[in-house]
Amino acid sequence: MTFQQWFDNNWYSNCFTIITVIVSGIISLVISAAYYHKGNRNNLKMNIIHPIIRLFEEGYSQQNYKNLCEISKDYTSRYMNRNEMSCLNQLLDAYKEVCRYNDVSVNADSLFSYFEYKLKKNNINPKPVRVEYEGEYVYDDYPPDIFFLSEGLEKILKETPFELENAECEEKISTLYNWYCKEYYAAEPLKYFDDYSLDEVLKKSNIRVKWNEKFDAVQKAKKEFLNLRIAK
Repeated sequence: MTFQQWFDNNWYSNCFTIITVIVSGIISLVISAAYYHKGNRNNLKMNIIHPIIRLFEEGYSQQNYKNLCEISKDYTSRYMNRNEMSCLNQLLDAYKEVCRYNDVSVNADSLFSYFEYKLKKNNINPKPVRVEYEGEYVYDDYPPDIFFLSEGLEKILKETPFELENAECEEKISTLYNWYCKEYYAAEPLKYFDDYSLDEVLKKSNIRVKWNEKFDAVQKAKKEFLNLRIAK
C-alpha cells in the first residue's frame, strides 16, 4: 500500500491529526510570543520606567539630566511603543531646558533687565557704543564691562536675601545701579523701585515668565509620563 492510498483510506483521521498539530503549533507560538512580550515589558519597567520615576523625586540638575539620558539609552527602550517613546522624548527636551536653572542668576538677569528698562524710561540709551567693522556700522552695543553689573547683582542677592531684608536689598541694588549709571552713562542718579517693587521686578519680568513656562512644560511632561499605562 502506498502512502497516498493509506492517507486516502484514513482521510478524516489524518486531516484531524494534521489540523491538531498545526493548531497546537500556533497556540505554542502565541503563548511563547506572549511570554516574550511580557518579559520585555517587565525589563522595560525595571530598566527605564521605574528608574525615571525615582529620578522625579530628586531636584533638577545637569547631573540628573545626564542620568535621565543614560537611562533612556538602555537597550530595553526598543520595547517602548510609539506613544511611550514620544512621552520620553518630550520629557528629555523639557528637562534639558530646566536642568541649568539657577535662581540667583535668573533674579540677577531680571534685575539687569529692569536697569535697562529704567535707563530707557529716562531717555538714556542702554547701548550707546557704536560698533563698526572695516569702517561700516554693524550694531549698537552696551558700554565695556557693563555685564559685570550682573555679577554685582548676584553678589548682593547672595549676601542680602531679599525675602528677609527687602529694603536693604533694594538700597544696595539702587546704589550699584547708580554707580554704573554714572560710570558708563554719565547720568545723574535715578530713582528705582518706585514703579515696581523688588518683588514685582523678580516675579513679573519676562525672564521669570519664560522660566515659569519651561517649568510648566517639564511638569506637564512628567505628568504625561506618569499617566502612561506601563508607569502605573
